[in-house]
Amino acid sequence: MSISENSEASSPQFGDTRGLHGRSRPSIPSSFVKELSRMTTPGNSHEEQLADIPWPLTFDSFSFDVRCYNTLASNIIFHGQQLALSKEIDGPSGQPRSPDWKNRWTGGFIIPKDRMPPEPVAIRWTSLDGEQHYAEIDLIKGIFPEQVVLHNVPREDVNEDWARFEGGRTSSPDILMEVNDRTISVYMRAHVLTKSFPMPGREDVRSRRDLVLAWTQTY
Repeated sequence: MSISENSEASSPQFGDTRGLHGRSRPSIPSSFVKELSRMTTPGNSHEEQLADIPWPLTFDSFSFDVRCYNTLASNIIFHGQQLALSKEIDGPSGQPRSPDWKNRWTGGFIIPKDRMPPEPVAIRWTSLDGEQHYAEIDLIKGIFPEQVVLHNVPREDVNEDWARFEGGRTSSPDILMEVNDRTISVYMRAHVLTKSFPMPGREDVRSRRDLVLAWTQTY
């Protein structure tokens, strides 16, 4: 028998303002009683608790960024904006400054919920061999049609309270595009709260922001 089912018993229960000796005491919120009852009900296994978590995690807005490397010229239009650097439009982009540059890569061009889905990204560029290319990449309809968040956190390690409170939607993830010579790659980086401590020696961090490759194509 669960706690809530036993609320009519003669001894003082949650919600009864009488103490064991007739003294008044604060009542326990009914929401707490229901949650405690749910957690202690026989048969409420860990698997059943996980089933209560919205899954998979999804998004309804995102932040975008694009980087060009090893190109002789590039022109990138997204949401009516030119996103290629001025020097890259008619000149070489050069190479990444460091091999680990993606570790610090985040988005900055925000697409809010009321602008979803955006128009495709239009890319016109010249690879190192001098060949000109053109591509239109539809980020939502073509790569993320279900708007599912890509991440590396196992379901059992996702912070359950956070996932339920957010309704299974994360804060705006970063969708990141790299144009490198003849290849275009699209990544996602999302902030997912965890139960565990993913960074050794950092007990103040319970989240992950992994960079996950979503799509790539060589032209």
